[in-house]
Amino acid sequence: MRPRLLLGSDGAVLTTRRLTADDPLLRDWHEAVRDAHLADREPAWWESWEATRTYLARPADRTAYVIVAALDGGVVVGGAEVSLPLVDDTDTLSVVLGVRPVHRRRGAGDLVAAEVRAVAREHGRTVAQTEVYVPAGVAFEDWCGGAFARRHGLGSVSAEDRLLVDLPYDPDRLGRLTDAAQVPEGYRVVSFTGPCPDDLAPEWARMRTQMNEDVPTGELTRSASVVDVERIRTSDVRMAEQGWTKVRSVVLTADGGGAGYTELFVSAHDPDFVLQDDTLVDRAHRGRGLGAALKAANLRQLASLGERVAGRRWLQTHTEQGNVAMQRTNERFGFRRVDVLHECEGAV
Repeated sequence: MRPRLLLGSDGAVLTTRRLTADDPLLRDWHEAVRDAHLADREPAWWESWEATRTYLARPADRTAYVIVAALDGGVVVGGAEVSLPLVDDTDTLSVVLGVRPVHRRRGAGDLVAAEVRAVAREHGRTVAQTEVYVPAGVAFEDWCGGAFARRHGLGSVSAEDRLLVDLPYDPDRLGRLTDAAQVPEGYRVVSFTGPCPDDLAPEWARMRTQMNEDVPTGELTRSASVVDVERIRTSDVRMAEQGWTKVRSVVLTADGGGAGYTELFVSAHDPDFVLQDDTLVDRAHRGRGLGAALKAANLRQLASLGERVAGRRWLQTHTEQGNVAMQRTNERFGFRRVDVLHECEGAV
């Protein structure tokens, strides 16, 4: 496909180009989009270059990727990563789009958006989705990313708070939380690091499926996919290939059934962040303080990793704004809201 051309507002000729996984400009593209999304924000995690190049180099199975770079001459000024689901929701695509601040208001973002629409047409996608982070206290439409999304036909359909707590986690606070979050009689917590043990995999897959069903998505077009043991195994292998260590705790009933789980992700390529991923308590076991007990157990396990997490400065998580129970739990653990993630959707 011929590159798109645009005469920028300053007279420069801007172009777009699709990049392959071995393109020498791929790292410049990664840095440009990262810089665009981290500008003017409180500290935030971004996928490392090492992890990104690993998943982009894999053969497509559940998701295909198209990488678009925006260039001013030979300099990458921004771009987009377009994700194309191949199994569920195959009428949709999701896009991460950004332009470095110094190159904004020249038309590069609109040029990239036009190329994304071309990708959508080529693959028969009719629904576009993206994520926009907005500082706490700022209206979606008043933030540059929100205004850009709305101009291209995407509106906010779901909102989550992004939360941070400082690391290393305060041991005195963790001690108090542990004392207050005792595991009720009839349950036990098992913690482990790395791949899911064979004896836990079936229950882990069942709970992951429930998480997909329970997670609030507002009006977002997203199917609740079924997770089986094979997907659990594949995820563990691929995350490890990208440099991630999974730190996990599960609460079990007396008969060995899964009542809930939580997991943290530690990247070998990120010196600053640990990510809190899912925390789920099974519907039949809620209201017993199991969520807090899981989080406390996993934070103890995180602290036990020693040098493997040395120097990490923040633990990041997301919580849907209407999830009152988890919001209260996160507040007890000292998380603070730093911005709001808006899930956006619109017709292509």
